[in-house]
Amino acid sequence: MKETKTFDCVEMKRRIQEELQAEVATLGEQEARRRQWQSVLDDPLLGPLVRNKRPEFAGTTPDRK
Repeated sequence: MKETKTFDCVEMKRRIQEELQAEVATLGEQEARRRQWQSVLDDPLLGPLVRNKRPEFAGTTPDRK
């Protein structure tokens, strides 16, 4: 008997793409990309990784909310 899925990665990808497209439509591509990068830099796991691998972000610190 086939089990019912509790997580659908294809649905998640579709939903996230729609959210990103709506953000670009609302803010414009440049501002949307800036906010997306800021979100990555503020992330406690991704931020340090990006700062270590991308020289242009080396001196930045996360924005505290």
